[in-house]
Amino acid sequence: MRRIFAYIKNTFINGLLVILPVGFTFYILWLVYRMILSFAGRGSQFGNLIGNFLLMTIGRKWFPGIGIILTFFLVFLVGLITRIYVGRKVYTLLDRLIGSTPLVNKMYVTVKQIINAILSSESTTFRDVVMFEYPRRGVYTIGFVTNENLGEVEDIMGEEAVATFIFTTPNPLSGMVFFLPKEDLTYLDLTVEEGLRLVLSMGIVIPSKFLDNSVGPSTLKTED
Repeated sequence: MRRIFAYIKNTFINGLLVILPVGFTFYILWLVYRMILSFAGRGSQFGNLIGNFLLMTIGRKWFPGIGIILTFFLVFLVGLITRIYVGRKVYTLLDRLIGSTPLVNKMYVTVKQIINAILSSESTTFRDVVMFEYPRRGVYTIGFVTNENLGEVEDIMGEEAVATFIFTTPNPLSGMVFFLPKEDLTYLDLTVEEGLRLVLSMGIVIPSKFLDNSVGPSTLKTED
């Protein structure tokens, strides 16, 4: 009976591991879709303008799937605007405003770092995945190097140091920053995306390169 219960439990958990990431992704996309339709969908003021334009150009005021097209177009338009000078200035001002707002700023900054690290090919928010002893000797944690130019911090510490961020999983919206001696860090041969999956999955998702028995200590890249 215990084996049957354990099998049902493990199978259910496996199902959650498959469904939750996919479901969460589509839920976020659905929220964006609904938000855009609220001011650009059929019946809205902006939606009526779109309907009149379509009526003049293709002879139809609306057609199925236009909401998805609008969602894609508006997201693309926002990206396009933020690539020009004025758009970048407006975004920078808005980013600073939200980033300095109490309570909201912690969630905003952390979510922004995670999304940038995963989606942006030019992101340098998280630079390397490292491992170091914390919270006591013999116990290790995974962190992400965020800054290697600490200036006065290094003068105070009296040695070369880096800023390292660790997530307080399973809640990815908070974490801690450590200023650590560089010689105390072990640099892992992982991409930032692989490191995030490892940490945010609470250690459940282990990179395949670490599970390969043929991979030895060379998996770790250490500083000279």
